Amino acid sequence: MIHQDPQIHIHNAIILELTLRTLERDKKHMDSLKTNFAFKAWIDQELKNLTRDLRDVSRTLGMHGMKVLEGTKEIDEYFVAYTIKTRGNDKELRYSKVALRNQVNEEVKKRLGLEYREQLS
Repeated sequence: MIHQDPQIHIHNAIILELTLRTLERDKKHMDSLKTNFAFKAWIDQELKNLTRDLRDVSRTLGMHGMKVLEGTKEIDEYFVAYTIKTRGNDKELRYSKVALRNQVNEEVKKRLGLEYREQLS
């Protein structure tokens, strides 16, 4: 069983990784905007911040003997599973794709300084 504190870090690692990938993908579509320089500069800065934050969370998980493995397993069109490597055995956590998308959107709003919903832990 994964205790509450590490589970929060696992969740944060998943959301930060998804946010990082989303911003990298969105950055490729900025060229058509007239003010793309400002948006690209913000995205570049946030990519650095996200990378740092993800590294910190991964380091914290490592101190607990845990790691979120790269890649997800599609369960069906609504759910994905993440494998968490722990000392002794692996755990599989299932997430709703819609919930993950909503949480990534909230993370982006938070980083933009907009009003956002705090994640329930």
